[in-house]
Amino acid sequence: MGFLRVVAKRFAMGFVAAWTVLTAVFAAFTMSRDWVAEGLEGRMRFVGADEAEIERAMEEYLATHGLDRPLWEQYVDWMGNMLTLEWGEAFFLSSEGGSGSQAAVLGSGDPVFSMVMDATVRTAMYILPAIGLAIALGLAVGVYAALHPESRLANAGLSTAYLCFALPNFWIGGMLVSLRGTEAVPNSALLFDHALPIALTATTLLGGYVSYSRAHSLEYASADFVTLVEAKGAGSLRVAKHIVRNAAIPLFSMLFTEALALLVLAVFVIESLFGIGGFGRLLFDAVHARDLPVVLGCTLVIIGVGIAGNVVQDLAYNSLDPRVDTGRR
Repeated sequence: MGFLRVVAKRFAMGFVAAWTVLTAVFAAFTMSRDWVAEGLEGRMRFVGADEAEIERAMEEYLATHGLDRPLWEQYVDWMGNMLTLEWGEAFFLSSEGGSGSQAAVLGSGDPVFSMVMDATVRTAMYILPAIGLAIALGLAVGVYAALHPESRLANAGLSTAYLCFALPNFWIGGMLVSLRGTEAVPNSALLFDHALPIALTATTLLGGYVSYSRAHSLEYASADFVTLVEAKGAGSLRVAKHIVRNAAIPLFSMLFTEALALLVLAVFVIESLFGIGGFGRLLFDAVHARDLPVVLGCTLVIIGVGIAGNVVQDLAYNSLDPRVDTGRR
């Protein structure tokens, strides 16, 4: 199957997935209780507002956000806007972060598209270096351990990788945050905004990369082609290169499956821990504030990343092994 046909097929499948997931998110928000409206009503009752004032405030709240229209009309409007990237303005959130009752009533949020894109770029600033670092270290330790199973250095590398994975690294990061600005830990923007998030994310992924690379490399370490390459006098680096090339397809599969699941969980913890205004924190705040445009926009970004990952994965399969027919997968 040709490249363009593969890409078109993936995007068609992605469109169906996007429509399904966005529909589920829309249904979950519109058919569940509105705790933001309940909170607004509760505050008004607390200050002694009468029923007429409360009713007017509720009507204004619903009208401002278009929630007073029939459900089918809201659905068609929102889905059309999401898929054409016309995401409008946030209900409550702003680019400075946070939300409030004033924004909830007046609808004074910022443009959703720019808000989501800015948050995505901020998250990518520590996610991408962390993935690169984890892949490099994971492959190095895993392949070396497969080629030298009795080596003390290999055992030490495996133990260190698994220890980093098992340690409560987010708790360690929390302890460092609590000491921020003290003599023990200086208040460094480079350390807390970049270095520690990269390190914590990398150690979250490292154990899986080491385990997978070692397991798949062991399958080829005693293969005939490896014996032939060694017989021709190739060094360890060249042997490792041949092994990695043959084991790369299952490793790429792991990269776009388990890694994505781990990262989705990691970004929420890391950005809450270090106060990073990235994608995870934006989505968390949007769900808490029932900011439907932002939630749908973030959902669409996640789906887009998944589609792009599938396309890259197919291209990698064809590059690593031209015999693989990605059109039949």
